Amino acid sequence: MPSQKYGALVAPLPRRHANLLIQFRTNHVPLQTYLARIGKALGPTCPICGTEPETVHHYLLACPTYALHRAVHLIPLGFSGRNLATLLNSKDALRPLFAYINATGRLRTAVGALIGPGSGYPDSDGDGDNGG
Repeated sequence: MPSQKYGALVAPLPRRHANLLIQFRTNHVPLQTYLARIGKALGPTCPICGTEPETVHHYLLACPTYALHRAVHLIPLGFSGRNLATLLNSKDALRPLFAYINATGRLRTAVGALIGPGSGYPDSDGDGDNGG
């Protein structure tokens, strides 16, 4: 059973956002390292930059291909935007985190659009009604 703190963190999120967050926190997100571990990819190397294994840390904080997306979405968080534990555990980091994931397009085939019209994310439509 998840902790009360985690429950409070994901309570306002649509189910697929909460599922993706737990996948990131448990390293079971469909990135190359995990896919190679379960036999669904030939190797763990990042298919985007090809420089190192595509882990959660690499995808969110280190892949040079996504540097611009990090600058736009995560760096405005300050130190929190460079800290994996904070990105995955802070309510304030969730919207920028999902915006970053959405902007990279890396997981779009697996999870769809995460921010914007029709995403289900609270107030993504900009109409203030939190209805998606």
